[in-house]
Amino acid sequence: MSKELISLKDFEITPNENVIERSQNFQSYIDQMEQFGCKSYWVMARTGVGAKMQIEGYDGEVSAYISNDYLGMSQRSETKEAGINAVLKYGTGASAAQAIGGYLNIHQQLEQGIAKFVGQEDAILFSSGFGANAGLLRAILGKNDIAYIDSYIHTSATSGLIGTNVKHIGHNDVDYLDMILERETGKYQTRLVIIDGVYSQNGDLSKLPEYITVCKKHDCLLMMDDAHGIGVMGENGRGTAEYYNCLGQVDIITGTFSKSFGCVGGFVAASEKLIQYLRYYADSNVFSAAMTPQVAASSLKALELIQTRPEIRKKLWTNVNYLRKRLTEEGFDIGCSVSAIFPIMVRDNRKVYEIARELQKRCIFVSGITYPAVRTKEARLRVSVLASHEIVQLEQLVTALVEIRKSTPF
Repeated sequence: MSKELISLKDFEITPNENVIERSQNFQSYIDQMEQFGCKSYWVMARTGVGAKMQIEGYDGEVSAYISNDYLGMSQRSETKEAGINAVLKYGTGASAAQAIGGYLNIHQQLEQGIAKFVGQEDAILFSSGFGANAGLLRAILGKNDIAYIDSYIHTSATSGLIGTNVKHIGHNDVDYLDMILERETGKYQTRLVIIDGVYSQNGDLSKLPEYITVCKKHDCLLMMDDAHGIGVMGENGRGTAEYYNCLGQVDIITGTFSKSFGCVGGFVAASEKLIQYLRYYADSNVFSAAMTPQVAASSLKALELIQTRPEIRKKLWTNVNYLRKRLTEEGFDIGCSVSAIFPIMVRDNRKVYEIARELQKRCIFVSGITYPAVRTKEARLRVSVLASHEIVQLEQLVTALVEIRKSTPF
């Protein structure tokens, strides 16, 4: 291709090429990434994923900022031990869907625990956070319904909207939502607004209280994906709803156990009747093997620790506040982040890879986010801060960025 910079967008499905041709031409993208001199995707790790890692191409450890294990739960002895004990008791897998016999008592305990924690009546588990969002939306929305979606919601949600009507409302544009809901009163059977609690690329929050007010005004359901908020936001880590003092006021909350819980899997928490319905109609639950016993037990232990060990979350916020202060002092653009996610804005796709390469030379592993994941003018480094980071690591990151900026201004 003659384009200056090849992107993943260039190899999406088109009417002009079959899959064999596309996959062969895709080699040009791989070649380009190798020319940048740093491996950004499909990097193999030899240890667990956390604040420090051993990855391919390095003999020792690197400081890593790519994990969403905000509270370091994946590496805690308590969660590991709980998972090991569950394997010894239940085996390595349920080997059946929950609906036909793979529903373990620890699954029910986790459902009840997470529902209460996020302020809902009941919950249902899924083998992945992606499956939770997609399965929920496929089950409740059809051709006579509509989803009003924030522009920055996760792909797991948009993938569940095929077959229904969709309208983009812009990012946190509550005024437009208010207007369009008024204009389309009575036009659809089910109307659902979909937002995130914490947005995964910008690290900013939804305007949840305003969304609640507008949805109640127009008798519209509100769904919030709080994958990056639960365990982090709020005085007790109960998520974005607690942060805004809105527990129990959101119709549907979805989330994942792959972030603050340090495991994998997802959930939908809502009214008892809606969860009962989903147990029979959410395809990614009904036709998928149940969450493994180890994951359920480790997630239960993580939930317990989140509620009984507030010092873990306090350490996270100490780190978050320190890095925000230092990056701001050094004049880096971190957008409007108020969470543990820091977008360090570069606004140039090529420079993102160049900076990531220079960071890797200094044994610092950071993800570069470029088009089409974000617009070119919003290309950035994405830094996730964990409770398991040490202040000295955060200072090393800032120092490295200051040094790199001298030769590669951003």
